[in-house]
Parts: sequence; C-alpha cells; structure tokens
Amino acid sequence: MASNTPKNTEKISADCPHCGFSQLESAFAKSTFCRKCGQHYSIEKLLAKEVASLKGPSLFAKLTKMVAGEKIRDICCFSCGQRQQVSSSAQSSLCPQCSSYIDLSDFKITGPFGRSIQTQGEVVLSAKADVTSAKIACGAAVIEGRLRGVLVCTGEARFKIQGQFAGDIDAHKLVIDKKASVEFVRVVKARAVEIHGKITARIECEGCVTIASGGALEGSVQARAISIEKGGIFSGDLAISPPIEEPAAEVPAEPQPEPEAPAPAKPVPGARPGGGLSKRRGKGR
Repeated sequence: MASNTPKNTEKISADCPHCGFSQLESAFAKSTFCRKCGQHYSIEKLLAKEVASLKGPSLFAKLTKMVAGEKIRDICCFSCGQRQQVSSSAQSSLCPQCSSYIDLSDFKITGPFGRSIQTQGEVVLSAKADVTSAKIACGAAVIEGRLRGVLVCTGEARFKIQGQFAGDIDAHKLVIDKKASVEFVRVVKARAVEIHGKITARIECEGCVTIASGGALEGSVQARAISIEKGGIFSGDLAISPPIEEPAAEVPAEPQPEPEAPAPAKPVPGARPGGGLSKRRGKGR
C-alpha cells in the first residue's frame, strides 16, 4: 500500500564540529553522525549558531540611510541579467523583463554559517565569519572572514583579509583593500580588478587590471589591459587578449531603379506598317 506521506527532498549543509567535514542532511533532521569521523552531533545547535551569527543592518546604518536621503542604485537580475535602478531604501523589487523577485536585503555574518544567500543587497563577512555555504550571490560584498564556497557579485567585491581565500569568485569589480594580503587558491574571474594591497592569484579579467601605488600582484594575468601606477609591482605571466570584435551589422542594399522602357518610336508620315514609304498617285485631270 502506497504511503500518502509527502517526501521532502530539501537538503541542508551540516558541518561536523569535531572534524569540520561537510555533508548534506534533511532539513528536518535534528541530529546526525559524521560520515568521516563517525562522531554524533546536533544539527539543531548548528542552526541556532547560524541564526545568531546572521545579522541585519544595524540601527546606525538605518539612520545613516535616512539622513543621507533617497539615493538610486543599480541592480542586476540573477535570472536574466537585466539591470535596473531602484531606491537605496527599497527592500525588494521585481525584474521588469522576466518578473523575477529580487531581494535587496543587507546581511552581516559574524560566525559560522552554512546557508546560501541570494540578494542584490550587501553581504558583509566579519573577521570571525566562517561561511561554508554552497553559493552567495549578492550585489556587493565585503570580505574579512573565511569563505569556502562560491561568491557571485554583480557589483563590487572588496577584500580586506590577510591569508588564503579558498572559495570561487566571480565579480563585476574586484577591489583588494590597501591593508589586505590575499592568496587566492582558485582562479579569479572579474570584469575589472583594482589592487591596493598584496595579492597572489590567477586572474581572468574581461576588462582592465589596475595596480595602484603600493599595490603588488604576483601570479598570472589574462586581461584586455593592465595599468601599473608608479610604485605598483607586478611579477608573473601576462597575456593581453584583444577585445572581442562584434560583427558589423549588414546594411541592406539600396534597391536599384528598374531600367526605363524605351519610348515608342514616333510614326513617320506616309510610312507603311511593315516599313518603307508609301507612293502616292495623283489623279489626272
């Protein structure tokens, strides 16, 4: 006899507090055994810690926005890529092209966290943050803590950490802070890169890589352009790729005028239909 109980396939990531091994568990599970070290631990306690580490914008930040007044910011739809402008005080929006819901909430993570986030707001990872989520998609990001996952940023992603960054990153603009010293384990993808601190990485940039005065880059760069200011340092391999030339639009050929038909010849007086002149005979008197 078939069971009428609905099957829930929703899974969440659970990190073992004993060895750090990450595994997927049912969203309704209360506890589990680690598949690596075999230790038993509570999933409920892990979720409680994550909720405590996730904070919204502070009262000071809200008051600052109120004093600054309404501003316009540019956001991008994750579903279709359509860009639009919204008020900085808005909490959500709808894509004008595909009608997808767009969350505009800001998040600040101050401890262990394992959930995915998708928002066009700002996501801040404080120095004590330890994020193991599969994916964080946001409009802007400030990275001071650890992230083991994928970071997709449609705006500016600013790094302030000192040490290794083991996650994947794909950002519209990557900024390395002046006091930062970052070693990216995986390939960095961005449309523009601005370096004020020290960085070791393999960079694939669709635009320009800028090394400011006092900045240092060691590694390999594939970009359309590179700019090194006085006092900037670059050490590694460089490959400049030309911009992709878009095919020229085909201009439709102008219609040529049809040749005019020759005008009919004027009849010659006295001419026969078959040609030649007709002879006139006069009557004798």
